[in-house]
This record gives sequence, C-alpha cells and structure tokens, in this order.
Amino acid sequence: MKNYLVAKNYKIVDHTKWYNDRTQENNLVENYTAMEELLVASAKQNLVGLDEVIVHRGEAENIRDVFKIHFKEIYDLWNTEECNILYCDLDVVFLKKALYFNQYDFFAMFNFTDPPQTTDDHYGLTFERFFNCGIRYYPHTMKQETWDVGFKMLDKWNPDRWDSEQVIYNQMLWSQGVAPQLFYRPDLAFQMLNGNPSHQHNTDFNRINIRDAFTVHVHGSRGSGNRLQIMKDLLDGNFQEEVLVL
Repeated sequence: MKNYLVAKNYKIVDHTKWYNDRTQENNLVENYTAMEELLVASAKQNLVGLDEVIVHRGEAENIRDVFKIHFKEIYDLWNTEECNILYCDLDVVFLKKALYFNQYDFFAMFNFTDPPQTTDDHYGLTFERFFNCGIRYYPHTMKQETWDVGFKMLDKWNPDRWDSEQVIYNQMLWSQGVAPQLFYRPDLAFQMLNGNPSHQHNTDFNRINIRDAFTVHVHGSRGSGNRLQIMKDLLDGNFQEEVLVL
C-alpha cells in the first residue's frame, strides 16, 4: 500500500477569483512553480513513510474551478487503489521529520484557519471550529460516507465564495464525529499568518512557536513573492526570533 503526497499546479486563465484579484501580481506562476519545488524537496527529506509524489496538472478558468476538479482527482486516486494520501498546497514546507501516514484512520485536518470560525449562508452552516484545508490527510480507512458528504455539497457548489472548498472539507471533517483533540496538531500544520515567522501573532494563533513546527503553511495567497522567500528562509533556518521591546 502506497503513501502519496498529492499537490496541484494548474494553469489558470482568470486570476481574479483568488482571495484578492492577483492579475497584477508579479511572477505569480513562476513563484508557485518554485514553491512546488520546495514542497516536493522538503517532503522527500522530511515526510516519513512517503512513497511517491503526485502533482496534478491541467488547465482551468480560475482557481475556484481547480478546487472542484481536484476534489474529484483526489477521490479517483483514493478509490482506485488502497492508499494513504496527504494533500498539501504548494505553499507548504516540511521542516522536520513529520509523521502523518497511518496515524489517523479518519479524514483529518490539523489546525484552525483565519478566521477560526465562520458562517456560510449558501450551505446554511456555522462552524465554531473552522480548520484550514491546505494540509489534509485521507487514509485508506476513510469512510465512503465522508466522501459522500463532500460530493453532495460539491453538486451545490458556491462559486461566489473564495474558500468554498474549505467549507466542504470542514463539513466532511466534523461529520465524522471525531473529537478534535484526536487531530488538532498545529505542529503538523503551522499557519504562518504574519510574514515574520517568529512574530507573536503566529505564536498566539498556533499556540506553539514556529521552532516546534514540523510543517508550515505560509499562505502564499498573501503575496507569492514574499511567501516564497519565507519558504526558502525557513528551510535555511534563516530567520530571527522576534524581540519584545518593553
């Protein structure tokens, strides 16, 4: 049974459908290509039990269409053979030996997103705990009914919300009835919200210092050039602890 790292890197026509309009962002495609290289290289070094990396490629009108397409691509892989899948966005980097495979027998995400609560009027859902979907684990033991929750929502896709996929994945996560203390692991999905890795805001949000993180999601949608450099700096250990001046 194989353990896969899966990512996606699609050619997109319309860049206005991200969190912000990124049409004028310099070197957007090139930066994400470089992020992919860092993701893959760091995974090969630090993702324990990894057998193979798969990067799905193709063309789509916009990033929100990619979310829909890739939901089905991951399912097809999971449904074709008995395997474990760790999905990561391209703006993820593995800093230390990280263990995901065969640690969870249910669909899992590992940390809150920003904001950590949300309401979605399209689906009529409220999440008091809203997790980030940039790192997701799909074990071979994941139940088909969890997938069915997602497919049902996918059929009623909301094209007007940037993170509609995140709403779907959260509903899948919480529909399993698993206690959050069994999968809440900010060290496996450190959310770097502030551009300074050691900024107190990052520490407060994640409830750990970045030096205790195995895996970091740098949130490339907040500026790909800056976040690419941060990925490089993290891998090089080239960042400073924040000094609090009283």
